[in-house]
Formats: sequence, C-alpha cells, structure tokens
Amino acid sequence: MKITRLTPISTASPITDWTYVRVDTDQPGLFGWGECSLPTKPHGVLGAVKDLEKLVVGGDPLDTEYLWQRMYRHGYWRGGPIQTTAMSGVDMALWDIRGKVANQPIYKLLGGAVRKRIRLYANIGLATEPEEFRTRARHALSLGYTAVKLYPLPAVGPHESEAVIRKVAACCEAVREELGPARDFALDFHGRCSAALAIQIEAAVRDTRPLWIEEPVLPETPNAFQRLAEKFVIPIATGERLFTRWGFRELLEKEYVAAIQPDPSNAGGITEMVKIAALAELYGVAFNPHNPNSPLQCLANLHLAANAQAFGMLEHRHEAHEFMHEICSVVPKVEADGCASLPTGVGLGAVMNEEALRRHPVKEWTPESFRPDGSIGDW
Repeated sequence: MKITRLTPISTASPITDWTYVRVDTDQPGLFGWGECSLPTKPHGVLGAVKDLEKLVVGGDPLDTEYLWQRMYRHGYWRGGPIQTTAMSGVDMALWDIRGKVANQPIYKLLGGAVRKRIRLYANIGLATEPEEFRTRARHALSLGYTAVKLYPLPAVGPHESEAVIRKVAACCEAVREELGPARDFALDFHGRCSAALAIQIEAAVRDTRPLWIEEPVLPETPNAFQRLAEKFVIPIATGERLFTRWGFRELLEKEYVAAIQPDPSNAGGITEMVKIAALAELYGVAFNPHNPNSPLQCLANLHLAANAQAFGMLEHRHEAHEFMHEICSVVPKVEADGCASLPTGVGLGAVMNEEALRRHPVKEWTPESFRPDGSIGDW
C-alpha cells in the first residue's frame, strides 16, 4: 500500500478559514482526511502541504512515525507554524487511514480509552461588557455546558488604568454570579498583556476563582512566565501557539504552567500530540488541547482526550453552525452533563464533503485589534 497524492483544500466557514488535506492511496476507496487550519494563513499552508508531497508520496501510510520524522527533519528548514501545521494535517490524515485499515477508531489504536466521557467547555468569545458575558454564559448553560471560557480584555498596552482593570474584573464577577459555585470558567488573555499588567489583572480577578488564565503573556517569553508563576495564584495555561514537544520543553521543565494546550492541527498532528500528552503526564500538568476550528479537528481531539491520562477539559464551539453539518458528516456536541461521548466510527469517524468545501472558496480576512490611541494591538 502506498500514498499516491496529497490534496490540500481551504474553505471559508462562517467563523474563519479552515484548511484540510486529503491523502490518497493506491487502494481503491482508501484515503484519509486531516485538518491543518491556521486562520489567516491558508495560502502558506496550502503551499507547505504541496512541498511535503515529495517526502510522503510513495510511502506506506501506516508508517506514521517514519513519515512524521521525514517531514520534520528533511528539507533542512524545521518548525514554525506553517510547516508544522502542514505536517499536522498530513499526519492526521494518515491516522485516519490507519483507523480505516484496522476498522477501529483512532483512540483504540492509541491504546484505548482511559475515560468514558470527555468534559467540554464553551468558548463564549471576546467582549468587554459584563452583561454581554452574563448573557453568553447563561446561553451556554442552557445548552448543557458546565464550564465556559471568556476573553475579557480589550486591546491593551504595557500598562493600563484602574478603569480597564476594573472592567475586566466586573466581567469575571458577572460570569461567576451567573455560573454559581458549582460551575466553572476560565480566562483567555490571548497574549495581549505585559507581565506587569497580567500580574495586576490576576490580583484583581483572583477572588472570582477562574480555573486558569490562558496565554497571559506571549508564549515566546519564558522569563515573563517565570515572573507570573511566582506571582499568580490562578493557574496558568498556554500552548496553542507552541509547536512540537520541543516548543513545550522549557515551560514544563521549569514548571511555569499548570495546563498545556497544544493544537493537533498545528503542533505536529496526532503522532506528536500523543508525545506531548505524555510529557504533560510526566510533569503533572493538564493536557487541554486547543480546539477552536472545525468538527474534524474536534474529532481528532476527542480521540486524544479519550486516551490521554493527563487530559482535563476540551474547548468547544458552543454554536454548531449549519455549515459544519454541510462539510462534515459528524459534528461533536455537548450532552446534558457538559460532556461529549467517545467518538465512534473508524479512523477519525467522519466523512468530509469535498464538494461542499470547494463551494466556499477561502476569503481574505485578517482579524485586527487597535488600542484607543490608534496604535496596533495584539490580536
């Protein structure tokens, strides 16, 4: 059995752009799908997938470790978000093929499930008004979630006024009041803060008891994480913009974080996510994969979550747009206890509608953020 072709496709969803790769084999009807979404960078990923084709075509799709190493180490230039995202999609598709050949879901090939249910939290998005977050949290609870995550920061500078800090605290207070003590919420600062500002905000929201503060500072600033680890009471989470196990090494070895959040579509695919999950277990931190994109990515994460001992919670899109059902035969959903069931079906467990993907060509868009004075803020 040999790989014959890689076909990358980008599509414009109502949320963002999503990118996929189909890996074909010389066995009739046997192919796999992987997601390699890197929003706002689809053209780079499409090209990177084509660059990988010469390294994998002709290979045995069941040799996932060998092909991962070849994609990563050959070609001289390693790493970076575009390269590892392209690799991730190809690797995910190879695991989809492995599951189909074995007639098993992927988590069975990883060693089976260590849990029966997978807890989800709703991503309720970006806002700056407490009542808006209260409304969104109430809606998430009505859908069955028992936890939410919010982005309460505007575009900020290295230091901010008491009014800005107070508004963030008011958003947290409103959500805690809506959830009560029996449900949970987490915060995401999206890397917008300086270490000094993050420390001030953490102190202001500490009494609302968030589960974690995600990306309080930019992920490439280990010295800042050291400062935060010394000052914070609220646990720190990060990792959606880190790639491969090497990207997590320093944070884990120096015990700066309580949770890591690698993305299976960016960090190296299923092959690499399994290794990162093992590191999380080794260092006693939670493995909470990043999961903001399409149903295919979500299915990959459910397989990983089923198998990983260190898994804690999984991010989830709390609105299942009709578009998701149009492009993918399975859209994972929250159930009454705030959890999802283990994935079913062979491989990833879904059929992608290639025709539907091509009906929605990718559009040019870039999310931007500006500070009150007109300067550029971190998105």
